[in-house]
Amino acid sequence: MTMVMEPLAPWVRDLDRYVSTGGTVRGFFPLADAFVTDEAVTIHMDMPGVSGEQLEIELENDVLTVRGERPCPYRSENGERASRHMERGFGRFERVLRVPRRLDPGAVEALLVDGVLRLHIPTPERLKPHRIEISEEPRTLECSTEAAERLARS
Repeated sequence: MTMVMEPLAPWVRDLDRYVSTGGTVRGFFPLADAFVTDEAVTIHMDMPGVSGEQLEIELENDVLTVRGERPCPYRSENGERASRHMERGFGRFERVLRVPRRLDPGAVEALLVDGVLRLHIPTPERLKPHRIEISEEPRTLECSTEAAERLARS
């Protein structure tokens, strides 16, 4: 079975984000669930507060990239952030996932509903497993009288 994976293990990514921001979350990083079957690859990503116009989706070879921006809704009258404690992340983001090779970029279906982005990529017919039928025809072996006698003796 083919898997969808990230270049880094999720715990390495999360630890790096935690250490580099001093223990506070500053950037937005959408979480994703990926399902791979013989029929399709389906990915669900949490995108609260992000609209379709703020997203860019690319599929090149075996790399699916989702880029975008989750804007910060908290601004004071002079345009500065008016907060003291923020745990939710905002800003530009990029998710890169490896998917099975030879998927058709033109076949990607993207749907954004209730803050969840659903990407559905059907597997082309040529990549789906095909069962090979084996025909069994009764065959008679023809052999000479001498060969038949040798087989009978052994």
